Amino acid sequence: MIRNALSPLKILFRKECRFESDRRYHHSNAQNKTPNIRSGMSSHLSIWSLLLAFALGLSTTATLAANVEAVTFAVEPGKTYVPLSEVSSRLKWHSSLSRDGSTLKINGTSLPAKQTRLVNGVVWIQLDALASAGATISAHPEKSEFDIASGRRHFTAITGSKRIEVDLARQRLYAYQGRLIVLDTNISSGRYGNTPAGHFTAGPYKNRMHYSSKYHNAPMPWSVQITGHIFFHGFSSVPNYPASHGCIRVPLTGANPARFLYEWVDVGTPIEISRGHKEEIRRALPAS
Repeated sequence: MIRNALSPLKILFRKECRFESDRRYHHSNAQNKTPNIRSGMSSHLSIWSLLLAFALGLSTTATLAANVEAVTFAVEPGKTYVPLSEVSSRLKWHSSLSRDGSTLKINGTSLPAKQTRLVNGVVWIQLDALASAGATISAHPEKSEFDIASGRRHFTAITGSKRIEVDLARQRLYAYQGRLIVLDTNISSGRYGNTPAGHFTAGPYKNRMHYSSKYHNAPMPWSVQITGHIFFHGFSSVPNYPASHGCIRVPLTGANPARFLYEWVDVGTPIEISRGHKEEIRRALPAS
């Protein structure tokens, strides 16, 4: 690929050398002086520098294109997931799911579907499952990278850092791992503006089923502490406007974003909650 891309530049280089040679010859005859060799060398070096920079640029682009964002879950320490579609495309593996959804067949190997997860409606698969299906996995913990190979085909999976952003004005939550948005969901924050804004870290308290110590022992499934008595937690009613006592409600319906957030987020994950503009918050409230 790089050799073909460099062909036009090689032609340019030959023309430039030919032009420089002719220029020095005519200048020498006219002035009866020795050709300016330093000038010619400078011109040659500039063309070679251009060729080298172009080749390095192509190489960098190819490397970046070979990388895939990976996802991890707090409830599955040591397990890393990559998109099944990327695996099929990059390794040229065929994959299919059984009718009852219990078995995944990939590269001719049948695997339990529990080794997959849905992230934003897309199927992701464990690296361990790829190894069982015949891939070679090489871990580089110092760089949070994994090299996945099958025959002459390969790609690199990168595990980025996690963070959560909450926009109170728009009543949205965004969870990121590296550059990837793993969760984008509506939320419902404190009715009277008592959900604090600022920078926090998840935890240290997390519980699959917490009961409120302030509000009549109310159940709070998939709870993740933000600060003090303020939590992310699942709730049956999550309107697109502030309606809670101060916690951030996350839906239990559909793909169950509340459960996904609980299982994905690590204790210590940075959380940023921003208020936005007062006018936007006012528009989010229901008409009285």
